[in-house]
Amino acid sequence: MRCTFFLAGEDLEALSRIDPDRDWRELQTGERAWILQTFLRLRRAGHPVELSGTVPEDGLVVFHAKQAKALARQRPRLRDLVLVGARADNREPLIADVEILQNGHFADGRRRFALPHWPQPGLLPRDPARGARIERIAYKGFSANLHADFRTPAWTGPLAAEGIEWVVDAVEFAGRNRLELEWPDFHTVDLALAVRPPERKQRYAKPATKLINAWLAGVPALLGPEPAYRELKRSDFDYLEVASASAALEAVARLRRDPGLYLAMVENGLRRGAEHTPEALVPRWAELLFETIPQVAARRGGLSRRLPLPLRVAGRWLSRTAILRPAR
Repeated sequence: MRCTFFLAGEDLEALSRIDPDRDWRELQTGERAWILQTFLRLRRAGHPVELSGTVPEDGLVVFHAKQAKALARQRPRLRDLVLVGARADNREPLIADVEILQNGHFADGRRRFALPHWPQPGLLPRDPARGARIERIAYKGFSANLHADFRTPAWTGPLAAEGIEWVVDAVEFAGRNRLELEWPDFHTVDLALAVRPPERKQRYAKPATKLINAWLAGVPALLGPEPAYRELKRSDFDYLEVASASAALEAVARLRRDPGLYLAMVENGLRRGAEHTPEALVPRWAELLFETIPQVAARRGGLSRRLPLPLRVAGRWLSRTAILRPAR
């Protein structure tokens, strides 16, 4: 089945020439990270994929939830297509016949399928010569996604007393603006920390990317209680779960007392991270797009594509409302 990645409002000719590992700053928006990057990586692996700002006559169209409205404006041409929406951090795109989710919390294996997000492009791993030392702890992400506990002297004071630097590599969310951050650089990071504020409900839809990046970087992680992390956890060697500054300080002390545990977490993370490299994820994407979804479409009579798009959207909204499915 023909597979087109839909990306509106972009210079697709220029973007189709970038290298996703070298030009990671070009992949900072959700639309580019999910749609452009996936297209580039599948094309590099030899899969027959297309990138377009207009819809084709047939096949699958993979789009980001933020571009559902742009896609819907081409409504007369959508009837014979299978619309595959990447929800990412957004509300369910009701025009989607099939959804791709960042974790398995809302996945059902029928219309909603979970795939891990791509790891951070251009990632620079920790220097192995640092051994088991813990001198720098870093948060890499948007400011709003860091728990308030980690902005207080109750956290920074004890770290400073032990000679540990707390690095906040974060900015406010900038939408489509280019962010001048160093998120890929773990060269001198000894622990990665990511604990979301408890009131941020979208944590149920968030990916496990911070864990996967830490694994690939060879950096043990202290992470909050989120479904995506717990979904991947097999043991304490994967990461240490903390929900507050006090719990995080206890975890830091534990790792400093036990260098063997620290090094075991590094070794384990490198093994686990190998399951989530771009090379490992490409076959999973290919299986979903070229085998699973076409089979689902065939079994379900084209996923109700004979109905006009407004009726399909209305039916999904009613179905979601009837079962009280959360939108995030």
